[in-house]
Amino acid sequence: MSRSEKLSLFIAIGFLIIWILDLNSPTPKEIQGMFWQEIGYHYSWLMFAVGCLFYYQFARNERISKEDKNKKN
Repeated sequence: MSRSEKLSLFIAIGFLIIWILDLNSPTPKEIQGMFWQEIGYHYSWLMFAVGCLFYYQFARNERISKEDKNKKN
C-alpha cells in the first residue's frame, strides 16, 4: 500500500469519526427547521469521507495497473 493510499484511508476514517460525533451533537438553533441546511451541516463530513475513499480506490487501481505493466515488461 502506497503512502497516498494510507493517507487517504486514514483521512476517510477521521472524517467518518467526525461525522458520527457530529450526528450525536445537537444542531445549532440558527439552522433548525431549515431542511437543506441541516442536511449540509451533518452530511458534509460524510461526503468528505466518501471523497477520500474514492481517491483511495483510484490510487489503489493506479498502483495495481503500474505493477501489472512492470510485470509484463
